[in-house]
Amino acid sequence: MSNSLRHQAYAHIQRKILCGDLTSGTVLSENALAREIGISRTPVREAIRHLELEGVLKQVPRYGTVVQTLSRRDLVELYELREALEPFAVARAAGNVTSEDLALLEKLCAEIQAGADEVRSSTSQTPNGDLMQRLLSADLSFHMVLLRNSGNRRLMKVVGDSRLLAGIFGTQRQEHDLAVLEETHHFHRSILEAVRVGDSVRARDTMAAHIRASRQQALDHFDRMQSGHTAEDTPLILPDNVLADLQRFASRPPQTV
Repeated sequence: MSNSLRHQAYAHIQRKILCGDLTSGTVLSENALAREIGISRTPVREAIRHLELEGVLKQVPRYGTVVQTLSRRDLVELYELREALEPFAVARAAGNVTSEDLALLEKLCAEIQAGADEVRSSTSQTPNGDLMQRLLSADLSFHMVLLRNSGNRRLMKVVGDSRLLAGIFGTQRQEHDLAVLEETHHFHRSILEAVRVGDSVRARDTMAAHIRASRQQALDHFDRMQSGHTAEDTPLILPDNVLADLQRFASRPPQTV
């Protein structure tokens, strides 16, 4: 069986999850997926098995393969994994990020700042759907650029998978109000400046604080969802180009540090 067909099926399923076409608890159909892609069921079955091993999908006896739903404990563990790995990665990247990627990180910071400015000038204190997707893409891309510059491709894949799991499965869309956007921009800007001047200790400590703050926001939102104290019931929908960004970042050679 061609690895390219298996990869094609894997990317197709992951993209459907990222774009909200397959939400938590959805039962997958091998036949339907194979028809959508235009390939046989065999590479689709292999892709599903791979996603099961990664914890994205799970087999439910007498029911089928479904998109995974995270528990509160799962969410805590995934953020703990990020806190263990990402500060290490950004410390390795500090002072070694290419000029091209420093410019990209600057652009991503500016995107988040522009989003906060847009919310500040609007009648609503939260971003609309399109703006939220832009902000999520900028946030994810910022972290993935830094991971790539750590020089450790395996670490990038582990953290990339955990970010997808923590951000997509089992929770509904977490609205980012103006205060959250401003805090996110502040963390990103501080991390960028530490990386730019090669201050690995400050980059590491700021990244750890950023992840802890994000974890608390995610857990608070999860608890509100479980207790029914929120009107938000829209699935988290990330833009289709996020997956393309991840694949592009992963395929580029890591920096030597």
